[in-house]
Amino acid sequence: MRSTSMPLGRMLAIFLAVLIAASVVLGVVGYVFPDLPIPSAMGGVLAMVAAMSAGQSGARALNRRLSFTEKAVFAVLATMLSVALGVGTIWGLFAYHGLPFTLEYVILAMTGDASPADEILQLLVWIVPVVVLIHVLITYFGAAMGSRNEIKLQEKLAARGK
Repeated sequence: MRSTSMPLGRMLAIFLAVLIAASVVLGVVGYVFPDLPIPSAMGGVLAMVAAMSAGQSGARALNRRLSFTEKAVFAVLATMLSVALGVGTIWGLFAYHGLPFTLEYVILAMTGDASPADEILQLLVWIVPVVVLIHVLITYFGAAMGSRNEIKLQEKLAARGK
């Protein structure tokens, strides 16, 4: 008997596991091949792949496509977890190196330029919400694609009698 409620916890766990594993692989590739250019959009690609995996898992558990609300709730929570994981990782790296976790040091680490925090803060007020919205959309559409592809696969296998 299949459940009718979305397995949100399992979907989020799969999302985080795939996201972390892919990030580790990407980090190792960057370390082994330091001259290999890694596009800045790679984070979005990793989030899309992780969301697709989670969407497939949800559709498999429910034996149907995810609804709009289910995908939206998943996308918002997955984005919140991604942001928390990213901030936690940066904070951990700063703590490991004995640096204070301040906006000035984060800007210096990310850009290599010691810009005044006031100038950057004015930009971040606009940039951060846009980036978060893009991440929510990426995870939403990733979960939708994963869900759709899983149901198509199930229909194809059912038509073959497997």
